[in-house]
Amino acid sequence: MKTCLNCDKKYQESYKFCPTCGQKSSVHRINTHFLIHEVIHAFTHADTGIFYLVKELAIKPGMVVKEYVAGARKKYYNPFNFFLITVAISTFLAAYFHIFDGNPQSPNPISNLVTKYVNWIFVASVPLQALFTWPFFRKKKYNYAENIIFHLFLGGFRIVFYVLLFVVFITLFRQYYNVILYSYFFIYILYVTWAAKQFYEENVYFTFLKILLSFALTQALISVVIGFIYHAFLKNQH
Repeated sequence: MKTCLNCDKKYQESYKFCPTCGQKSSVHRINTHFLIHEVIHAFTHADTGIFYLVKELAIKPGMVVKEYVAGARKKYYNPFNFFLITVAISTFLAAYFHIFDGNPQSPNPISNLVTKYVNWIFVASVPLQALFTWPFFRKKKYNYAENIIFHLFLGGFRIVFYVLLFVVFITLFRQYYNVILYSYFFIYILYVTWAAKQFYEENVYFTFLKILLSFALTQALISVVIGFIYHAFLKNQH
């Protein structure tokens, strides 16, 4: 009999995996080769990797969330990990390319504050948006936590879109900063509306209005908090 190194359950020597938790029976010491393999596996695994999840979110976002909430947890990459990875990447790129600096001739201290804490803004937007979409779509009986899952998946994809397109356009065409920024937000609102239509299964026009309102309320609340922090604690430092 073998003892599982993960859950301590005993099982037959001939088993390649623990029947209780699925841990491999043969475990090797962690080395560089192992780490490289795990990184590649996490991004490219056919059924559960990040690339697979991004592809699915691009073609059927609402159905991805619906399936995950319904119990298909192994099929898709963990939404929390997906969101945190994309936040980390976007935070680095935002700082590196200075995409929130706006007009270099007239630096905006609020924009600098947003740049510095953009990762926290991305993180805070998820529970806030869920807080608004939860009552707006309450007839569908999804709870607050399930609404958070919805925004984690879509928020992660939003950042992928942001990295692949927004950063490139801002870098090449900074003179059109405001046009690109507003276009980016509008396209994302349409995307979330499409996903919400699949997930909540409501009329597309009412869905659009609810999503638009939830975004407006979220952005307004975040803007108020940022403005308060700046004027209360940071204004005298500039």
